[in-house]
Amino acid sequence: MAATYRSPSAAKQGHTERRFAPRTLPDQVAEELGAEIVSGRRKAGERLVELDLARDFGVSRGPIREAIRILERRRLVELLPRRGAYIKPVSLKSVADLFNVRTALSALAVRTMATSPVESYIDTLARRCDELKAQVDIDDPMGFARTTTRAVKTIARGSGNDLLVELLTDLANQTVWTMIWKSPLDYQTRDIRLMSANLMASTLKAIRQRKPNAAETHFRQLLEGDRDRALATLSEIRGEAFDFSAQARADAPDAALQTPAARPA
Repeated sequence: MAATYRSPSAAKQGHTERRFAPRTLPDQVAEELGAEIVSGRRKAGERLVELDLARDFGVSRGPIREAIRILERRRLVELLPRRGAYIKPVSLKSVADLFNVRTALSALAVRTMATSPVESYIDTLARRCDELKAQVDIDDPMGFARTTTRAVKTIARGSGNDLLVELLTDLANQTVWTMIWKSPLDYQTRDIRLMSANLMASTLKAIRQRKPNAAETHFRQLLEGDRDRALATLSEIRGEAFDFSAQARADAPDAALQTPAARPA
């Protein structure tokens, strides 16, 4: 049976409880708390008091204690001996760095898949592309984001590189990544969803044609667009400025390193 607990943020919106798919209570609490930290609703340096959190979430202190340990592993919380748990700073630059590392690993995966793919995953990726296309006209940004994530995982597995899959999995499970998408940060308009679905379809086409340069180009455009729109939304939510021009300059060398012959036609 799905576990139920009170979500403080949901309560503020007029709801008294939230139902979840079967996951542990600590996981659920950690996701809620983590989303509040990433969005800036809980500030760096704030102490997390188990008793207060247990009351807010309507659970015992045991799940709260384990949730805090989960957040420590994801580098959102620092546990200080005899002092308790405190929220660590999470800058927009650190979020951008996480996106960039994920993009770099994913780019390697898509190049490998376009060169020597695990054939069964091409069919899986085609299904993911069909799902994205079907979701373009549905106003469900989170649903579209989840399908995009599944497509990225499919490309990682389709590369046949087990270490790459492991690194991307660790990146998702041991960082703030799982917290970033607890609120709709992207895919909020039909045009964006259509563009993203088309880029994924173009990536699939390049993989089928064994064109790694083209596959990486389309895939990077998709992932970097995701990053920039998510950061823009987080910047607005948190009321913090982010230097997108510096990010654009950081992206530029990737294109500059490609020789004309290497660039896809």
